[in-house]
Amino acid sequence: MKKVLIVDNSSYMRMFVKKIIEKGGSYSVLEASDKNDAMHIFKVEDPDIVILDLNMSESTMEGIEVLSNIIEINPEAVVIIISAVQHEEVKEKCMALGAKDYIKKPIDADILMNTLKEYK
Repeated sequence: MKKVLIVDNSSYMRMFVKKIIEKGGSYSVLEASDKNDAMHIFKVEDPDIVILDLNMSESTMEGIEVLSNIIEINPEAVVIIISAVQHEEVKEKCMALGAKDYIKKPIDADILMNTLKEYK
C-alpha cells in the first residue's frame, strides 16, 4: 500500500483530498497542516507521494520551501503540487525544483487520481 502525505493548512482541503484518494485506490493517507509537520512526517514516514499545497501561509514561499527541503532530502521524491496560483512562472519554478506535477485548484477528482496512478 502506497503512503500519500497531504500537506495543506486547510483541514477541509485535506479531508476533501483524503476522501478522493481513499475512494480511488489502496493508499495509506498521512496529513500535515504546516511545514514543520510536513517535514517531520516526511522524514519519519518516508511517503511514496506528497501532495503539497503551495499557499500554506500568506504566500507561496512556504510551499516552495517545503518542496525544496523534500527534494534536498530525496531527489527522487514524488511531489505533486496543488495550488490556486494560476501563474505559469510559479508552475515552472516548482517543476524546475523537482515537483512531478502541478494540479490547479479547484481539484478535479479524476485528474488527481489519474496523476497518482502515474506513480504507482
